Amino acid sequence: MRDYRPILLFLSLFILFTTGSHAQDSSLQNEDITEENIGIMFDRLENAGFSGVIYLKLNQIEVLKRPFGMANEILETENQLSTVFAIGSRPIDFTRAAVLLLDQRGSISIDDPISQYFTGVPSDKQSIRIEHLMSGQSGLPDFFDNDSDRDPDLAWVDRDEALDRILTQELLFEPGSDRRHSHGAFGLLAILVERVSGMSYFDFLNSNFFEPAGMTRTNEYGIAGDLALTDFAEGGGPQFVGLPNIPPNWGPTSWLIKGSGGMYSTLDDLLKFYDYVRSTKVLDTNHNYTLKNPSVNLDGSMRGFELFSAFQPEGSEAYLFLNNIPDMKTAQHFYREIEDLVFAPGF
Repeated sequence: MRDYRPILLFLSLFILFTTGSHAQDSSLQNEDITEENIGIMFDRLENAGFSGVIYLKLNQIEVLKRPFGMANEILETENQLSTVFAIGSRPIDFTRAAVLLLDQRGSISIDDPISQYFTGVPSDKQSIRIEHLMSGQSGLPDFFDNDSDRDPDLAWVDRDEALDRILTQELLFEPGSDRRHSHGAFGLLAILVERVSGMSYFDFLNSNFFEPAGMTRTNEYGIAGDLALTDFAEGGGPQFVGLPNIPPNWGPTSWLIKGSGGMYSTLDDLLKFYDYVRSTKVLDTNHNYTLKNPSVNLDGSMRGFELFSAFQPEGSEAYLFLNNIPDMKTAQHFYREIEDLVFAPGF
């Protein structure tokens, strides 16, 4: 089943507040995108003020892989294939891979109730199983920020407070009886990874996935590491945090979003991650299947980054990173057209 994640962007705010110096090409919202004209269409998208990176592979053949537009207009840096972008909710797949690896090692079983790993679990949540957290069947609400948080993503909340908030929330439905996406469920899984492994969430990901896969430009908010300012794309808003508006300036990743957000990466790093976890180099065939299912994902943030991807196991996939979106309707049209290409008959 395709995995359409909730979009974290308030689309109307983007339309109202995202600005650009380029004339808008309204015809882009109506034209078909084909394998033959996609290069020209992205030339036009760039001319309309959009910025990002596009990758398209159809039937095992790379059709397009190119950056376009500016990473940072003030610094006069153009996007490169190696440019770093915030990746919204994409860490959900990192968390999913981590939990599957722990299951494969016998450290946990995804059929276990969460009460086996957490003390003081309220009675209404005693029947939540790890698999429920991964599949949207936990009954937990999507987010667990509250009015005291200065920002629903960036306000600092530590692990203990996050755990308390998650476990004391009122459930939307009885666990296992319905399906509703929950970022909070993946936050609870990230806590589980730390408790079971004895490592920090990021260190577990880094040692088991990022380093073995050769990923060198993936990290959490608030950390620049060896990367320079000019390595990052700046988000186009409407929310601007820090100068420039890039992940290292947003403070350390809060447990409000850890496990389901709070990270940055690049096109090549994500390609390496998925190649690694979809092979049998780390997860066996009994555990990598969920990451090999057909999928369409849209991940983003109010700070102006979006990441669209579509994956078809027979050999077609696409990634579209954006850091400036002058017109949301045009962006949505391109998402739909690229999805149609990836899932077209014959591909």
